[in-house]
Amino acid sequence: MALLSLSPHIVLELVSLGFFIALYLIHRSHRLLPPGPNPIPVIGRVHFPVTRLDLFKKWGESYEDVMTLRIWGRSVIVLNSQRAAFELLEKRAAITSIRPKLIMAHELVGYKDSTSQTNDLALHKMYRRLFATALSARTSQRYWPMEERELRKATLYMLAVPGCSTAALKRAMSAISFFVAYGYNIESDGDAFIDKIVAYMRVYQRILRPGEFLVDIIPILRHLPTWFPGAGFKHQAVHWKQNKEDIHDVPFQRVKRDMATGKALPSFTSTLLEELAIDPMAASKYSEEHVKRAAGSIYTGGNDNNTSSIQSLLVAMLLFPAVQEKAQTELDRVIGRERPPSVADRDILPYCAAIVQEILRWQPATPFALPHALDQDEEFRGYVLPKGTTIMANVWAMTRDESVYPRPEEFIPERHLIVDEKGLRLRETARHLVTFGFGRRVCPGSALAESVVFAGVVSILWACTISRPSGTENFEIEYETFGVRWPKEFPIKFEPRFPGAMDILRSAVYDAEQ
Repeated sequence: MALLSLSPHIVLELVSLGFFIALYLIHRSHRLLPPGPNPIPVIGRVHFPVTRLDLFKKWGESYEDVMTLRIWGRSVIVLNSQRAAFELLEKRAAITSIRPKLIMAHELVGYKDSTSQTNDLALHKMYRRLFATALSARTSQRYWPMEERELRKATLYMLAVPGCSTAALKRAMSAISFFVAYGYNIESDGDAFIDKIVAYMRVYQRILRPGEFLVDIIPILRHLPTWFPGAGFKHQAVHWKQNKEDIHDVPFQRVKRDMATGKALPSFTSTLLEELAIDPMAASKYSEEHVKRAAGSIYTGGNDNNTSSIQSLLVAMLLFPAVQEKAQTELDRVIGRERPPSVADRDILPYCAAIVQEILRWQPATPFALPHALDQDEEFRGYVLPKGTTIMANVWAMTRDESVYPRPEEFIPERHLIVDEKGLRLRETARHLVTFGFGRRVCPGSALAESVVFAGVVSILWACTISRPSGTENFEIEYETFGVRWPKEFPIKFEPRFPGAMDILRSAVYDAEQ
């Protein structure tokens, strides 16, 4: 390649020239875009301020429905209201369903054809069909007993071992995700492979963030040799790509080995591989590689989100103890204390079901939906949005819109309930929250996610009384955001809610494992 034969000095000059030409052209295009909070002329900002959710809420109020956030001169259209998101990402889904091109994530780390990032429409449809085999509202019901078992085990662990709630919940979520994807049973908290995935998730969330890497702003940098000053991102990419391949391949190969010896448990992977083996037509629709990618995304797409949501349940119970009392009153009245509740009880436990919806609203695990991009130039609200422009939904601001959710900082499950001739029940719109994305890119695992969180809500609240340990009443609970929003470690106390609660839970877990 000619670029590699030039001296580093000349290469640097060419890169700089290209960068400033690009900024000039970008500056000309800004005139037709919505205004936004961009403090540095032309460039705007040097990072996407993912940790400053307070700013995104403020901006949502100041710029209303739509604004432009520039990162190193690249425009990101931010939708601040549900109205704008539905108008652009739902009604015009045909032109807003692609993903923005990210050199680091797509080309260097290898996510170009992944389930969440592919811009191949046929491939996207094929992945959605594969997910329907395991994650639709109907088919995901087969996993309810396993979800209940793992959340009951986590509840027992939290009751028995003080200060372990985060570890117990992460283990439970990993167990659920791996069972769904691979029929893989996790035997201990110290599973090295799970630890590797947990560490990789922050990388995954980072590489999908707009403007996080200079190579996404100046694509020509991807041609730099690895020895060139400033090319350290290429070494990172090689390492991250290998980790990604290992995470997808190791459990997939295990399923294949178990299938060969007749030991494989039913799972997303084994079901699809069996279909490939017995149905001659299946091979014309998808391959083993497609199954491997789809199975891997079941973990990366939901594990952290579900853990975050149940941790937020614990936070809410500390900050709003009256909610805990109401939920436990419902549980005692409807279920009693002779058996633990199950996911199948959801329709007769409307207040507990509403707690799930309020968790998703009050502390959305992903304050920003995964970015979309425009497939053509588009007029919107009097502005001209150019083809290829990144679009992000400001979910955080949407869930704090006081015209939709009065007193948004308070945890109020009742906002999702209605009383009519059918009695107390969830509102029809309650299960369509913006936290699962928009349009053709809406999360295919939303039904599974809601059942997992519900299993956590009813298992924990049926068996436990949650409170602040003595002396920590004024401890301020803080959150941190990377791609997923997490509460930082906080003091919490779990006590059995009534005599025999732990014994009943243990029996239920034991019976489920037999």
